[in-house]
Amino acid sequence: MMNGIGVKRKSGKIIALGGVLLALSLICLYVASFVPGLEITFYTISSVFIPIMMIESKGKGGWLLYIACSVMSLLILPNKVAAVPYIFFFGIYGIIKCYIEKMKNPILQLTLKFAIFTTIILVAYNFFYSLFFGVINLKDAPPFILLVMGEVFFLLYDFILTGVINYYYRRFYGRI
Repeated sequence: MMNGIGVKRKSGKIIALGGVLLALSLICLYVASFVPGLEITFYTISSVFIPIMMIESKGKGGWLLYIACSVMSLLILPNKVAAVPYIFFFGIYGIIKCYIEKMKNPILQLTLKFAIFTTIILVAYNFFYSLFFGVINLKDAPPFILLVMGEVFFLLYDFILTGVINYYYRRFYGRI
């Protein structure tokens, strides 16, 4: 059993880790808002920090990191729109993923992940379509094809994120 000093030391380390991960997330979002062509790469990198915080804090810190990063990105990013992908997908997905993957059934896990991704994409598409009153024009590819392509990229994203999380477990978990 840990004494009071050990508990304070552990929570101090978690708070410090949260600050570092918040800074790294905000840097990624800042870069994503300015570097054309690499936005998705930096949003993807920013999404890695939430699962790390979920692992180290047993879940609670991941929520705090997500909320802090979402609020801070809206406050400090010069381009506020750059925070939207993080807030509505890349940030929250690490939390959703952690909860879904606690389920034992891999088919149910995958089904839930795709259902959540598809819902987010459809809501975002409909929101932005109505916001811009039909200015969105997808002549080159029907929305269904874009959704299927998005789901293929989502599967790749989830696979890579799982690999990064597993690497973190093997190399760093318990050493912080």
